[in-house]
Amino acid sequence: MACAYAGSGATIRQQPATTTGLPPPDYVRSGPDLRSAAEPAMGPPQRPADDRAVGALELFFDLVFVYSMSQVTHLIEEHPSWSGFGHGVLALLAIWWAWVCYTWLTNTSAESGDLARTLIFLAMSAMLVASSSLVEAFGDDAMIFALALLTVRLLHVVLLIYSARRDTRRRRTFLRLLSILLIGPGLVVLAATQDSPLREALWLGAMLVDFGGPALFGMGGFNVRPGHFVERHGLMVIIALGESIYQMGRAATGDLRRADVVVAVVLGVLVSAAMWWAYFGLKHGAAARLRRAPAPERARLARDAYSYLHLPLVAGIIWYSLGVGETIAHPEEPLPPLFGLALCGGAALFYAGEVLYRWRDHHEIATDRLVTSIVLVTLIPMAPVVPALTILVAVTAVSVAFVAWEVWRQPEIGGARPQPD
Repeated sequence: MACAYAGSGATIRQQPATTTGLPPPDYVRSGPDLRSAAEPAMGPPQRPADDRAVGALELFFDLVFVYSMSQVTHLIEEHPSWSGFGHGVLALLAIWWAWVCYTWLTNTSAESGDLARTLIFLAMSAMLVASSSLVEAFGDDAMIFALALLTVRLLHVVLLIYSARRDTRRRRTFLRLLSILLIGPGLVVLAATQDSPLREALWLGAMLVDFGGPALFGMGGFNVRPGHFVERHGLMVIIALGESIYQMGRAATGDLRRADVVVAVVLGVLVSAAMWWAYFGLKHGAAARLRRAPAPERARLARDAYSYLHLPLVAGIIWYSLGVGETIAHPEEPLPPLFGLALCGGAALFYAGEVLYRWRDHHEIATDRLVTSIVLVTLIPMAPVVPALTILVAVTAVSVAFVAWEVWRQPEIGGARPQPD
Protein backbone atom coordinates (compact mmCIF):
# COMPACT_ATOMS: atom_id res chain seq x y z
CA MET A 1 0.00 0.00 0.00
CA ALA A 2 2.78 2.36 0.75
CA CYS A 3 5.55 3.50 -1.47
CA ALA A 4 8.38 1.01 -1.74
CA TYR A 5 11.77 1.74 -0.27
CA ALA A 6 14.30 2.96 -2.80
CA GLY A 7 18.00 2.93 -2.01
CA SER A 8 20.58 4.98 -3.85
CA GLY A 9 24.01 3.84 -4.87
CA ALA A 10 27.17 5.92 -4.51
CA THR A 11 29.66 6.57 -7.31
CA ILE A 12 33.32 6.86 -6.32
CA ARG A 13 35.54 8.95 -8.54
CA GLN A 14 39.31 9.46 -8.42
CA GLN A 15 40.07 12.90 -6.97
CA PRO A 16 42.65 15.15 -8.64
CA ALA A 17 46.02 15.57 -6.91
CA THR A 18 46.37 18.68 -4.81
CA THR A 19 48.70 21.38 -6.14
CA THR A 20 48.32 23.87 -3.33
CA GLY A 21 50.99 22.44 -1.08
CA LEU A 22 48.35 21.77 1.61
CA PRO A 23 47.79 18.29 3.06
CA PRO A 24 45.55 16.13 0.89
CA PRO A 25 41.84 16.09 1.78
CA ASP A 26 40.40 13.45 4.10
CA TYR A 27 39.08 11.31 1.29
CA VAL A 28 42.57 10.76 -0.15
CA ARG A 29 45.08 8.32 1.28
CA SER A 30 48.75 8.69 0.22
CA GLY A 31 51.06 5.66 0.08
CA PRO A 32 54.77 5.25 -0.59
CA ASP A 33 54.11 5.19 -4.32
CA LEU A 34 52.34 8.59 -4.07
CA ARG A 35 49.14 7.11 -5.53
CA SER A 36 45.82 8.22 -4.03
CA ALA A 37 42.57 6.34 -3.73
CA ALA A 38 39.09 7.47 -2.82
CA GLU A 39 37.71 6.17 0.44
CA PRO A 40 34.23 4.66 0.16
CA ALA A 41 31.45 6.89 1.40
CA MET A 42 29.58 5.73 4.47
CA GLY A 43 25.88 5.50 3.85
CA PRO A 44 22.90 4.01 5.65
CA PRO A 45 22.59 0.21 5.53
CA GLN A 46 20.79 -0.89 2.42
CA ARG A 47 17.61 -2.96 2.65
CA PRO A 48 17.32 -6.19 0.69
CA ALA A 49 15.55 -5.84 -2.62
CA ASP A 50 12.49 -7.73 -1.33
CA ASP A 51 12.08 -5.46 1.72
CA ARG A 52 10.99 -1.86 2.19
CA ALA A 53 10.55 0.88 4.74
CA VAL A 54 7.27 1.96 6.30
CA GLY A 55 5.67 4.39 3.88
CA ALA A 56 3.93 7.72 4.36
CA LEU A 57 0.50 6.21 3.73
CA GLU A 58 0.97 3.69 6.53
CA LEU A 59 2.14 6.40 8.91
CA PHE A 60 -0.91 8.45 8.00
CA PHE A 61 -3.15 5.42 8.53
CA ASP A 62 -1.66 4.77 11.98
CA LEU A 63 -2.59 8.26 13.15
CA VAL A 64 -6.15 7.13 13.76
CA PHE A 65 -4.84 4.53 16.20
CA VAL A 66 -3.19 7.29 18.23
CA TYR A 67 -6.71 8.45 19.01
CA SER A 68 -7.93 4.86 19.49
CA MET A 69 -5.36 4.21 22.21
CA SER A 70 -6.39 7.38 24.01
CA GLN A 71 -10.02 6.34 23.85
CA VAL A 72 -9.27 3.04 25.58
CA THR A 73 -7.95 4.86 28.65
CA HIS A 74 -10.84 7.34 28.40
CA LEU A 75 -13.32 4.44 28.44
CA ILE A 76 -11.91 3.14 31.73
CA GLU A 77 -11.71 6.64 33.22
CA GLU A 78 -15.40 7.18 32.42
CA HIS A 79 -16.30 3.77 33.87
CA PRO A 80 -13.82 3.33 36.77
CA SER A 81 -14.92 -0.14 37.83
CA TRP A 82 -13.74 -3.68 37.28
CA SER A 83 -16.40 -4.15 34.60
CA GLY A 84 -15.22 -0.94 32.96
CA PHE A 85 -11.65 -2.27 33.06
CA GLY A 86 -12.84 -5.50 31.44
CA HIS A 87 -14.58 -3.50 28.73
CA GLY A 88 -11.33 -1.61 28.18
CA VAL A 89 -9.47 -4.89 27.72
CA LEU A 90 -11.99 -6.10 25.14
CA ALA A 91 -11.90 -2.74 23.33
CA LEU A 92 -8.10 -2.82 23.16
CA LEU A 93 -8.19 -6.35 21.75
CA ALA A 94 -10.58 -5.21 19.00
CA ILE A 95 -8.49 -2.16 18.14
CA TRP A 96 -5.23 -4.10 18.17
CA TRP A 97 -6.53 -6.78 15.81
CA ALA A 98 -7.93 -4.19 13.43
CA TRP A 99 -4.43 -2.68 13.23
CA VAL A 100 -2.80 -6.11 12.90
CA CYS A 101 -4.98 -6.99 9.90
CA TYR A 102 -3.92 -3.87 7.99
CA THR A 103 -0.28 -4.32 9.01
CA TRP A 104 -0.20 -7.76 7.42
CA LEU A 105 -2.02 -6.40 4.38
CA THR A 106 0.43 -3.59 3.71
CA ASN A 107 3.42 -5.80 4.50
CA THR A 108 2.50 -8.47 1.96
CA SER A 109 1.09 -6.16 -0.71
CA ALA A 110 2.89 -3.53 -2.75
CA GLU A 111 -0.34 -1.98 -4.04
CA SER A 112 -0.19 1.81 -4.13
CA GLY A 113 -2.73 2.75 -6.81
CA ASP A 114 -5.54 5.25 -6.45
CA LEU A 115 -8.15 2.60 -5.68
CA ALA A 116 -6.06 1.04 -2.90
CA ARG A 117 -5.33 4.45 -1.37
CA THR A 118 -9.00 5.41 -1.49
CA LEU A 119 -10.02 2.21 0.28
CA ILE A 120 -7.38 2.85 2.95
CA PHE A 121 -8.76 6.36 3.49
CA LEU A 122 -12.27 4.92 3.84
CA ALA A 123 -10.98 2.40 6.37
CA MET A 124 -9.39 5.26 8.31
CA SER A 125 -12.72 7.08 8.34
CA ALA A 126 -14.55 4.00 9.61
CA MET A 127 -11.88 3.41 12.27
CA LEU A 128 -12.20 7.00 13.43
CA VAL A 129 -15.95 6.54 13.81
CA ALA A 130 -15.32 3.35 15.79
CA SER A 131 -12.77 5.12 18.00
CA SER A 132 -15.08 8.09 18.57
CA SER A 133 -17.81 5.75 19.81
CA LEU A 134 -15.44 3.56 21.83
CA VAL A 135 -16.16 5.11 25.23
CA GLU A 136 -19.79 3.98 24.93
CA ALA A 137 -19.07 0.84 22.86
CA PHE A 138 -20.77 -1.20 25.59
CA GLY A 139 -23.57 1.32 26.09
CA ASP A 140 -25.50 3.78 23.97
CA ASP A 141 -23.06 3.71 21.01
CA ALA A 142 -22.66 -0.07 20.87
CA MET A 143 -24.21 -0.46 17.41
CA ILE A 144 -22.31 2.51 15.97
CA PHE A 145 -19.03 1.01 17.13
CA ALA A 146 -19.93 -2.46 15.90
CA LEU A 147 -20.97 -1.34 12.40
CA ALA A 148 -17.90 0.86 12.07
CA LEU A 149 -15.64 -2.04 13.10
CA LEU A 150 -17.41 -4.32 10.62
CA THR A 151 -16.85 -1.72 7.88
CA VAL A 152 -13.14 -1.60 8.72
CA ARG A 153 -12.94 -5.38 8.34
CA LEU A 154 -14.98 -5.48 5.12
CA LEU A 155 -12.66 -2.94 3.53
CA HIS A 156 -9.70 -5.02 4.71
CA VAL A 157 -11.14 -8.10 3.00
CA VAL A 158 -11.71 -6.17 -0.24
CA LEU A 159 -8.14 -4.86 -0.17
CA LEU A 160 -6.77 -8.31 0.63
CA ILE A 161 -8.50 -9.95 -2.32
CA TYR A 162 -7.69 -7.03 -4.61
CA SER A 163 -4.00 -7.29 -3.74
CA ALA A 164 -4.02 -10.97 -4.76
CA ARG A 165 -5.98 -10.56 -7.99
CA ARG A 166 -2.98 -11.61 -10.11
CA ASP A 167 -1.93 -14.48 -7.84
CA THR A 168 -4.37 -17.40 -7.92
CA ARG A 169 -2.75 -19.27 -5.03
CA ARG A 170 -2.79 -16.27 -2.67
CA ARG A 171 -6.32 -15.36 -3.70
CA ARG A 172 -7.54 -18.88 -2.82
CA THR A 173 -5.77 -18.65 0.53
CA PHE A 174 -7.40 -15.33 1.33
CA LEU A 175 -10.84 -16.53 0.25
CA ARG A 176 -10.43 -19.49 2.61
CA LEU A 177 -9.87 -17.02 5.45
CA LEU A 178 -12.93 -14.95 4.51
CA SER A 179 -15.32 -16.51 7.02
CA ILE A 180 -12.82 -16.21 9.90
CA LEU A 181 -12.17 -12.55 9.05
CA LEU A 182 -15.87 -11.67 9.14
CA ILE A 183 -17.16 -13.82 12.01
CA GLY A 184 -15.46 -11.72 14.69
CA PRO A 185 -16.93 -8.33 13.72
CA GLY A 186 -20.25 -10.06 13.05
CA LEU A 187 -20.35 -11.28 16.65
CA VAL A 188 -19.61 -7.73 17.87
CA VAL A 189 -22.62 -6.50 15.85
CA LEU A 190 -24.74 -9.22 17.45
CA ALA A 191 -23.39 -8.27 20.87
CA ALA A 192 -24.64 -4.71 20.34
CA THR A 193 -28.22 -6.06 20.43
CA GLN A 194 -27.73 -7.92 23.72
CA ASP A 195 -27.47 -7.01 27.39
CA SER A 196 -24.77 -7.99 29.85
CA PRO A 197 -23.46 -10.67 30.39
CA LEU A 198 -24.35 -12.16 26.98
CA ARG A 199 -22.96 -9.02 25.34
CA GLU A 200 -19.55 -9.52 26.91
CA ALA A 201 -19.62 -13.25 26.12
CA LEU A 202 -20.19 -12.48 22.43
CA TRP A 203 -17.36 -9.95 22.49
CA LEU A 204 -15.07 -12.53 24.02
CA GLY A 205 -16.10 -15.05 21.37
CA ALA A 206 -15.34 -12.50 18.66
CA MET A 207 -11.85 -11.93 20.02
CA LEU A 208 -11.20 -15.68 20.27
CA VAL A 209 -12.17 -16.09 16.63
CA ASP A 210 -10.01 -13.18 15.50
CA PHE A 211 -6.91 -14.19 17.45
CA GLY A 212 -7.41 -17.92 16.96
CA GLY A 213 -7.91 -17.80 13.18
CA PRO A 214 -4.23 -17.40 12.19
CA ALA A 215 -3.16 -20.09 14.67
CA LEU A 216 -5.85 -22.50 13.44
CA PHE A 217 -5.56 -21.97 9.69
CA GLY A 218 -1.85 -21.13 9.49
CA MET A 219 -0.10 -18.35 7.63
CA GLY A 220 0.05 -19.78 4.13
CA GLY A 221 0.00 -17.12 1.41
CA PHE A 222 1.69 -14.45 3.53
CA ASN A 223 5.23 -13.48 2.61
CA VAL A 224 6.74 -11.34 5.34
CA ARG A 225 9.05 -8.40 4.60
CA PRO A 226 11.12 -8.48 7.82
CA GLY A 227 12.49 -4.92 7.96
CA HIS A 228 9.09 -3.39 7.25
CA PHE A 229 7.30 -5.66 9.74
CA VAL A 230 9.73 -4.94 12.59
CA GLU A 231 9.70 -1.19 11.92
CA ARG A 232 5.90 -1.02 11.81
CA HIS A 233 5.52 -2.70 15.20
CA GLY A 234 8.21 -0.49 16.68
CA LEU A 235 6.21 2.53 15.59
CA MET A 236 3.13 1.12 17.33
CA VAL A 237 5.15 0.85 20.55
CA ILE A 238 6.06 4.52 20.08
CA ILE A 239 2.36 5.36 19.67
CA ALA A 240 1.59 3.60 22.95
CA LEU A 241 4.43 5.41 24.71
CA GLY A 242 3.06 8.63 23.27
CA GLU A 243 -0.24 7.86 24.98
CA SER A 244 1.57 7.66 28.33
CA ILE A 245 3.12 11.07 27.71
CA TYR A 246 -0.25 12.52 26.73
CA GLN A 247 -1.94 11.16 29.85
CA MET A 248 0.78 12.63 32.07
CA GLY A 249 0.53 16.05 30.43
CA ARG A 250 -3.26 16.06 30.58
CA ALA A 251 -3.30 15.10 34.27
CA ALA A 252 -0.72 17.77 35.17
CA THR A 253 -2.42 20.63 33.33
CA GLY A 254 -3.53 23.30 35.79
CA ASP A 255 -1.58 21.88 38.78
CA LEU A 256 2.02 22.54 37.79
CA ARG A 257 2.49 25.02 40.66
CA ARG A 258 2.42 22.02 43.00
CA ALA A 259 5.86 20.52 43.59
CA ASP A 260 4.50 16.99 44.07
CA VAL A 261 2.77 17.14 40.67
CA VAL A 262 5.98 18.23 38.93
CA VAL A 263 7.92 15.46 40.69
CA ALA A 264 5.29 12.92 39.63
CA VAL A 265 5.54 14.05 35.99
CA VAL A 266 9.34 13.67 36.02
CA LEU A 267 9.11 10.23 37.59
CA GLY A 268 6.41 9.14 35.16
CA VAL A 269 8.54 10.14 32.17
CA LEU A 270 11.48 8.17 33.59
CA VAL A 271 9.33 5.03 33.77
CA SER A 272 8.22 5.52 30.15
CA ALA A 273 11.83 6.12 29.15
CA ALA A 274 12.86 2.84 30.79
CA MET A 275 10.21 1.04 28.71
CA TRP A 276 11.59 2.73 25.60
CA TRP A 277 15.07 1.54 26.55
CA ALA A 278 13.88 -2.02 27.19
CA TYR A 279 12.24 -2.33 23.78
CA PHE A 280 14.44 -0.30 21.47
CA GLY A 281 17.71 -1.17 23.15
CA LEU A 282 17.53 -4.65 21.62
CA LYS A 283 15.82 -3.93 18.33
CA HIS A 284 19.06 -4.26 16.34
CA GLY A 285 19.11 -7.62 14.61
CA ALA A 286 15.36 -8.26 14.93
CA ALA A 287 14.79 -7.96 11.19
CA ALA A 288 17.85 -10.11 10.46
CA ARG A 289 16.55 -12.88 12.74
CA LEU A 290 13.20 -12.77 11.00
CA ARG A 291 14.89 -12.81 7.60
CA ARG A 292 17.00 -15.86 8.46
CA ALA A 293 13.91 -17.95 9.19
CA PRO A 294 12.65 -20.13 6.30
CA ALA A 295 9.59 -18.72 4.56
CA PRO A 296 6.88 -20.80 6.35
CA GLU A 297 8.54 -20.34 9.76
CA ARG A 298 9.08 -16.63 9.07
CA ALA A 299 5.35 -16.01 8.82
CA ARG A 300 4.69 -18.01 12.00
CA LEU A 301 7.46 -16.17 13.85
CA ALA A 302 6.05 -12.81 12.71
CA ARG A 303 2.58 -13.86 13.83
CA ASP A 304 3.70 -15.05 17.27
CA ALA A 305 6.42 -12.54 18.16
CA TYR A 306 4.70 -9.49 16.71
CA SER A 307 0.95 -9.92 16.12
CA TYR A 308 0.44 -11.84 19.37
CA LEU A 309 3.28 -10.98 21.75
CA HIS A 310 3.49 -7.27 21.03
CA LEU A 311 -0.03 -6.94 22.44
CA PRO A 312 1.16 -7.36 26.08
CA LEU A 313 3.78 -4.68 25.44
CA VAL A 314 1.23 -2.19 24.13
CA ALA A 315 -1.41 -3.16 26.70
CA GLY A 316 1.09 -2.77 29.53
CA ILE A 317 1.98 0.74 28.40
CA ILE A 318 -1.70 1.69 28.03
CA TRP A 319 -2.58 0.43 31.52
CA TYR A 320 0.47 2.19 32.95
CA SER A 321 -0.74 5.39 31.25
CA LEU A 322 -4.04 5.06 33.05
CA GLY A 323 -2.36 4.58 36.43
CA VAL A 324 0.25 7.31 36.07
CA GLY A 325 -2.40 9.80 34.99
CA GLU A 326 -4.37 9.13 38.18
CA THR A 327 -1.17 9.37 40.22
CA ILE A 328 -0.31 12.80 38.84
CA ALA A 329 -3.88 14.02 39.34
CA HIS A 330 -3.93 12.94 43.03
CA PRO A 331 -0.31 12.38 44.16
CA GLU A 332 -1.05 12.77 47.87
CA GLU A 333 -3.81 10.14 48.01
CA PRO A 334 -3.57 6.33 47.84
CA LEU A 335 -4.56 4.92 44.48
CA PRO A 336 -7.87 3.08 44.16
CA PRO A 337 -7.18 -0.66 43.67
CA LEU A 338 -8.03 -0.51 39.96
CA PHE A 339 -5.59 2.33 39.27
CA GLY A 340 -2.94 0.79 41.51
CA LEU A 341 -3.18 -2.37 39.42
CA ALA A 342 -2.93 -0.25 36.28
CA LEU A 343 0.20 1.60 37.45
CA CYS A 344 2.23 -1.32 38.83
CA GLY A 345 0.59 -4.14 36.92
CA GLY A 346 0.75 -2.27 33.61
CA ALA A 347 4.50 -1.77 33.94
CA ALA A 348 4.89 -5.42 35.06
CA LEU A 349 2.87 -6.60 32.06
CA PHE A 350 5.12 -4.64 29.72
CA TYR A 351 8.27 -6.32 31.05
CA ALA A 352 6.57 -9.73 31.07
CA GLY A 353 5.65 -9.11 27.44
CA GLU A 354 9.29 -8.29 26.77
CA VAL A 355 10.28 -11.70 28.21
CA LEU A 356 7.73 -13.54 26.06
CA TYR A 357 8.62 -11.61 22.92
CA ARG A 358 12.37 -12.15 23.35
CA TRP A 359 11.81 -15.85 24.06
CA ARG A 360 9.78 -16.40 20.90
CA ASP A 361 12.08 -14.23 18.82
CA HIS A 362 15.40 -15.81 19.78
CA HIS A 363 14.61 -18.52 22.36
CA GLU A 364 16.39 -16.85 25.22
CA ILE A 365 14.98 -15.70 28.56
CA ALA A 366 15.67 -12.03 29.31
CA THR A 367 16.31 -12.57 33.01
CA ASP A 368 16.63 -8.90 33.95
CA ARG A 369 13.24 -8.14 32.41
CA LEU A 370 11.69 -11.11 34.19
CA VAL A 371 13.05 -9.97 37.57
CA THR A 372 11.84 -6.40 36.89
CA SER A 373 8.33 -7.68 36.13
CA ILE A 374 8.19 -9.79 39.30
CA VAL A 375 9.35 -6.93 41.53
CA LEU A 376 6.75 -4.60 40.01
CA VAL A 377 4.01 -7.17 40.71
CA THR A 378 4.99 -7.19 44.39
CA LEU A 379 4.27 -3.44 44.52
CA ILE A 380 0.59 -3.87 43.57
CA PRO A 381 -0.70 -4.57 47.14
CA MET A 382 1.05 -1.42 48.39
CA ALA A 383 -0.70 0.93 45.97
CA PRO A 384 -4.02 1.29 47.88
CA VAL A 385 -2.33 1.92 51.26
CA VAL A 386 0.42 4.49 50.55
CA PRO A 387 0.27 7.86 48.76
CA ALA A 388 0.26 7.56 44.97
CA LEU A 389 3.50 9.52 44.68
CA THR A 390 5.22 7.03 46.97
CA ILE A 391 4.24 4.06 44.85
CA LEU A 392 5.32 5.93 41.71
CA VAL A 393 8.71 6.53 43.35
CA ALA A 394 8.98 2.77 43.91
CA VAL A 395 8.01 1.96 40.29
CA THR A 396 10.54 4.51 39.06
CA ALA A 397 13.27 3.08 41.29
CA VAL A 398 12.69 -0.40 39.88
CA SER A 399 12.68 0.92 36.30
CA VAL A 400 15.83 2.99 36.76
CA ALA A 401 17.58 0.06 38.45
CA PHE A 402 16.77 -2.11 35.43
CA VAL A 403 18.27 0.42 33.01
CA ALA A 404 21.31 0.97 35.24
CA TRP A 405 21.91 -2.79 35.31
CA GLU A 406 21.82 -3.01 31.53
CA VAL A 407 24.10 -0.01 31.10
CA TRP A 408 26.56 -1.47 33.60
CA ARG A 409 26.49 -5.15 32.68
CA GLN A 410 25.61 -4.91 28.99
CA PRO A 411 23.95 -8.37 28.98
CA GLU A 412 23.87 -10.16 25.65
CA ILE A 413 20.34 -11.17 24.67
CA GLY A 414 19.70 -12.82 21.33
CA GLY A 415 23.21 -12.08 20.10
CA ALA A 416 22.84 -8.34 20.76
CA ARG A 417 23.70 -5.96 23.57
CA PRO A 418 21.49 -3.02 24.63
CA GLN A 419 22.12 -0.24 22.14
CA PRO A 420 19.14 2.06 21.54
CA ASP A 421 19.23 4.66 18.77
